[in-house]
Amino acid sequence: MSLRALITSFDDDALVALANKGLLRRAQKAVPDAQVLHFDDDEAGVQTGGQTVTIPAGGPQTATCDCPATGVCSHILTAVLALRDSPEPTDAEPATPEAPTVSASDWLAGLTADQLRKFAGADFDGAAVLAATAHVDQRGGNAQASFPSPEATVTFVAGQDLKAALYKGPATRKRLVVAAGAIALRDLAGVARDAPLASPSAAPAPDSETMDAILRALEEAIGQIFHGSAVLAEERLLDLAISAKVQSAPRLMGQLMTLSTQAGWAEAGDVRFEGGRFLAALSRTYALARAIRLCPEDTDLLGQARRSYQPVADMTLMCLGLHGWTTPNGARGLTAYFLDQETGEHRSATVARGAGMDLAFTAYQAYSNPLWGTPAASRLSGTFLVLENPLCAEDGQISTGDKTRAKDIQPLRTSDVQNSPALIRRWSDLRADLRVRMGTGLRRAAAPVPSLILPHSISEPQFDDISQRYVWQATDTVGQTLDLTATPDDRPRLAKLHTQFPGAVALLVLTSVVGDDLIHEPVTLLLSSLGDVEAVDVKFRDLPAGSALARAKAGLLQGFQRLTGSSGTPLQTAFPAQVLSQLAEQCRHLQPDTLARLAAGAEARQLLVLADRLEGLKTHQAPEDILATAYLCQEAMMMLALAD
Repeated sequence: MSLRALITSFDDDALVALANKGLLRRAQKAVPDAQVLHFDDDEAGVQTGGQTVTIPAGGPQTATCDCPATGVCSHILTAVLALRDSPEPTDAEPATPEAPTVSASDWLAGLTADQLRKFAGADFDGAAVLAATAHVDQRGGNAQASFPSPEATVTFVAGQDLKAALYKGPATRKRLVVAAGAIALRDLAGVARDAPLASPSAAPAPDSETMDAILRALEEAIGQIFHGSAVLAEERLLDLAISAKVQSAPRLMGQLMTLSTQAGWAEAGDVRFEGGRFLAALSRTYALARAIRLCPEDTDLLGQARRSYQPVADMTLMCLGLHGWTTPNGARGLTAYFLDQETGEHRSATVARGAGMDLAFTAYQAYSNPLWGTPAASRLSGTFLVLENPLCAEDGQISTGDKTRAKDIQPLRTSDVQNSPALIRRWSDLRADLRVRMGTGLRRAAAPVPSLILPHSISEPQFDDISQRYVWQATDTVGQTLDLTATPDDRPRLAKLHTQFPGAVALLVLTSVVGDDLIHEPVTLLLSSLGDVEAVDVKFRDLPAGSALARAKAGLLQGFQRLTGSSGTPLQTAFPAQVLSQLAEQCRHLQPDTLARLAAGAEARQLLVLADRLEGLKTHQAPEDILATAYLCQEAMMMLALAD
């Protein structure tokens, strides 16, 4: 490939991957004054800003500049931009026409498995697991794969090999991430793996030796994080997460990856790292690992979707909405939520793929695909239906098998929703309902819990810097508030949420445990249309603007609340959160007086088990004691969050 063709492959996205957006903007301003000194197949020279840049045949990654800056400077980017826009010489001898440049994705798809294994070396097995978590973005002839843990991106430029891939992330993980990105792109292209990943349910359960290694790593992470060796925890936790021996426990795998990411924040001094939150996450993972060691076949603990379905009588259901989701380990799917008209119970049905399975599958695809004989699953949202020949599991999950058929599908009537006993208008009733349905301890986080609510009003969103989520305050009929949250990716589709109440019929929300927080996520807005219900599934559609009357009422209500103050839920969880934060400080420097004060505070609040644990820490600070205390703190937070 000629140097000119290679330079052309470096579009703006590739240059950002090579450096950053700030340097690129600076470089773009200098292009008009740049002078191309020479440009042939072997080398190019450019003068810009009083500096001389030389780009050899290897491309911009191997470019040099005589300025004092290290690495890729703005002068190198300016040189690439100037060369990219420079016309071909008119007096040169006609060159042999080059073959069209093969896109990065096509080139990766053409690699043999042996070539990929040779590049990855000992990282190949881990890369095969990590590939399932990749987010792939095709950018013309180039392609980029990004990963949540480790926080890294790799950009493949057309015409360059694996060693020349543009990488951003932990230096020690370059080969692992580049190989994982290559595997993810090959999966997307339909290239079969020479050793396909086993599904979580087919993989063997983690053995006691593996679980002991995980428990030791979690215990050691306390000292590593709080005494300046966070990189050791970051790498060890990631290695365990992508180990083949943990693939049958996707829930544990996801938590280990999250911990590795947080350890990376600690190492980098990132503002997102908070000691108390890390300790809470560490204690949850430790408790889960100990539970799996005792019950290695428990599917709730493992996080497997394996269920035993049994035939039941035909069911009359209200479909309240559909939700698309992904997990940290790369599993993704579509879940439909129903209300059983005979029993009043919430039920669900899920179409999903495990990590590394059927990479072409997406929630958007499932939303448009047939389900139970309907042309598209999306058509079920906001309807009444009768389900023939259903198969159900003990937890209320309905099988999506082909033998089941949906019939007599009719739009929901507004009155059906408004008169439903499942519609919750007061947040005290919501908390009481969640206490019954969410379970306790490790079972609480097994699956999100759906609820149908009717807010009196919803405030405009605010961004929470700590959780990195948008928050809307929903007020009920007696003035109590409930925080509704969404990720930045979902925020644009929810832009009009605060204009919907009063006026909309209801809102379907999912309650789940994320970190040490109990979050309520909007899933489907139910609107009234000539007496029928129109369901807007917010993962797939933007919310419409609320009516002018609803917007006016919402503005008046919010203004009134600012003047009078809202009677929101008291901050009952503040004390356990304070204890977690102080525990993190104890991990750095032991302060017995602080522990005694916290123990007295816990006893005064009737948190007696927590008080005993805090007293014990004054003399015994073994890692398992610290983690047990942190786990009690977050359990107290969850119980208080659901208290009346």
